[in-house]
Amino acid sequence: MLLFTAVYAYGQQEIQFTQFMQNRLYYNPGATGAAGSICITGMHRSQWVGFDNAPVTQNLNAEVPLDILHGGVGINITNDQIGFFNDITAGLMYAYQMPLGPGSLGLGIQVDFRNKTVTNGEWITPDGGNSGIGIPAANASNMSIDANFGVYYQSPTLWGGISSTRLLEAEADLMGSEGGVAKFKSKRAYILMAGYDYALSNSNFVLNPALMVKTDFAANPAVDIHLGTTYNNKIWGGVSYRLGDALGIMAGYYITPDFKITYAYDLTLSQLRTASSGSHEILLGYCFNIEIQEKEPGYYRDPRFL
Repeated sequence: MLLFTAVYAYGQQEIQFTQFMQNRLYYNPGATGAAGSICITGMHRSQWVGFDNAPVTQNLNAEVPLDILHGGVGINITNDQIGFFNDITAGLMYAYQMPLGPGSLGLGIQVDFRNKTVTNGEWITPDGGNSGIGIPAANASNMSIDANFGVYYQSPTLWGGISSTRLLEAEADLMGSEGGVAKFKSKRAYILMAGYDYALSNSNFVLNPALMVKTDFAANPAVDIHLGTTYNNKIWGGVSYRLGDALGIMAGYYITPDFKITYAYDLTLSQLRTASSGSHEILLGYCFNIEIQEKEPGYYRDPRFL
């Protein structure tokens, strides 16, 4: 009976960040250029500290608004180390921004170049060995191309959008240590994000509730509910709850109006809490503008041509 039985195992593919509201560009290419400034964001996440080969992720993204393109362009680079796999992704983004009501609506596309590599891990097979046909060999790697699409809206008080990742559901084929090929197929996922800034009257506090839902319509959706507050446009803090998984506590400080640093700690609530001391996440963000002064009317002469 076992000879004629096919068994599949499914695992999470989308990277998980607790501070999604601080790094919207990572999840939705439609946000490219919506800030109206050149913005650079860097993140580091150590997940499930205490487990060997637990996920460790870095993300660096940048966006530049370009009036000539009626939107913005950007780059999104991610390094994700999980188990015996190291995935490096470089994405190029473009979004068309159009006025809509008090804000703007962005339609964005992202082309991803994904490289999957097997590190020097030792596999444990049913017969007790660490190699076999179809089991990826150490240092085996493969490059694939995929795409993301997103729609994003932003106004002075409201933001939100929906995006789809891994549209092409590209495959990565890794050579086995004794011949054969191990196939890794991407699964298309859908992400919904939204947030609202509500200024409390007669105070310097602004409430920042936010929500994110991720699903591939195969497993149960991942839902993050966040409630934060900003004081005097300087200090930020909040809590998040990921259904059935973790409670996130976070805080941040705007060193300047354009430069911020934030930190989040996830307290594991699932059965993993018996072996994990939680997850840590730190973010740095910087936005700035380059002002080019218009030429004043008059004559400009070079003494070399007098």
